[in-house]
Amino acid sequence: MIFNRNIFIIMSLSLLLFSCNETAASKIKADSKSNSDLQPSYAEITFDKIFHDFGNVNEGEIAKTIFTFTNTGENDLYIVDAVGSCGCTVPKYPKNIPIKPGENGEIEVNFDTNGRPNLQQKMIKVSANTPDGGQLLRIQAFVESKNK
Repeated sequence: MIFNRNIFIIMSLSLLLFSCNETAASKIKADSKSNSDLQPSYAEITFDKIFHDFGNVNEGEIAKTIFTFTNTGENDLYIVDAVGSCGCTVPKYPKNIPIKPGENGEIEVNFDTNGRPNLQQKMIKVSANTPDGGQLLRIQAFVESKNK
């Protein structure tokens, strides 16, 4: 009687152990795969340039440049904000307008040189729905003083 009970317990445990083919490593791989499937795909912004040098400009001029970009991601790109590092640098951009994957857009940057002689370096922070949250653009100019 005890012998039959022991055989039954051993067989039950063996069946239970061998029926679980899933290892911890395979479960982790399966979980990480399902989590990556749930990750949202973002838009990607790719600029033709992220730096522009105006060279020498005369004080009082408004220097302008255009940064062209492409949505190289899988979802619509939204530029939420673009801000210059000072009031002399003003970006114009397509605010909250969907830019489809593969489409292009522009950010025009106007730099007012009035009262800013010598070497000037400014930044424009572009905020967008990308994994990095946007992009930093840079401009520079050597402003020739009008009081020479």
